Amino acid sequence: MATKLLFTTLHFLHLLVIVCAMTSSVNKHILVTGGNKGIGKALCAKLLQQFEDVHVLLGSRDSERGERAVKDLISAIPSSKGRVEMLHLDVTSDDSVKKAAEDVAASGRKLFGIVNNAGIIGSYSDTLNVNYFGARRVNDAFKSILISTGGRVVNIASASGPMYVNGCSNSHLRRRLANPLLFEGGIEEIDEEARSGSNDGNPYGLSKALLNAYTLLLAKDNENMYINSCTPGFIDTDMTRNAGMGATNKPEKGTLAPLYCLMENENLTTGCYYGSDGVRSPLDRYRGPGDPPYEGP
Repeated sequence: MATKLLFTTLHFLHLLVIVCAMTSSVNKHILVTGGNKGIGKALCAKLLQQFEDVHVLLGSRDSERGERAVKDLISAIPSSKGRVEMLHLDVTSDDSVKKAAEDVAASGRKLFGIVNNAGIIGSYSDTLNVNYFGARRVNDAFKSILISTGGRVVNIASASGPMYVNGCSNSHLRRRLANPLLFEGGIEEIDEEARSGSNDGNPYGLSKALLNAYTLLLAKDNENMYINSCTPGFIDTDMTRNAGMGATNKPEKGTLAPLYCLMENENLTTGCYYGSDGVRSPLDRYRGPGDPPYEGP
């Protein structure tokens, strides 16, 4: 009887070890919006290749393209099977973002990180709706399931943001974008600026400058998280190609800074903007890869 009891106890402990190993082997759930192509898809691939404890939620506005991207990733990275899934998510739609967040919450999972990667170059209203308000929607909807201590938010900005600030003809706006703490009305005041339509003919640059300002204030309100923005660099994507920009860098090169902001543990700050080389950069002027890091306020 004692021998049988001992065997049963050992068997139970063995099963417990297996279950613990299974649940702990994948414990960082990361949402990447616009993950079905370009930099977003390349980032998903890097996360799955380099971090065995990561499970990727590949956000995609088009479900068919999203599922195709998931199949491509599993085919290229067999070890990612079971660690990547498509999440239908249109960042321009309150209802779509809300439903996606509810679906993830219903599964009982918490997010380790959110990467707001979806972006476009288009009309003023479309560009601001995706590049700025899209990130706002996602962060607001998923905040309740983002781990409260150590959670990561990475807003994909652009060097166009600091360059916009540097040349902004509106001196009052320029000062606030250079020092977002001057937005006395907080994030809501940034929202109002985004709706105003004032952009010096460059809605894309404005959208990224506002995204940087929002990032700093969001970090200020959530001091236990790591919330940063970064530029991926001048990358050859559908967006830059369609705009005739002539970028030649492959999407994989655009993952360096986002990966740093997501996975760095020792030197990462919060409420900052990082250059494409993963080095802190100013909000009001361009800092090139390899230049000295920005050390100002």
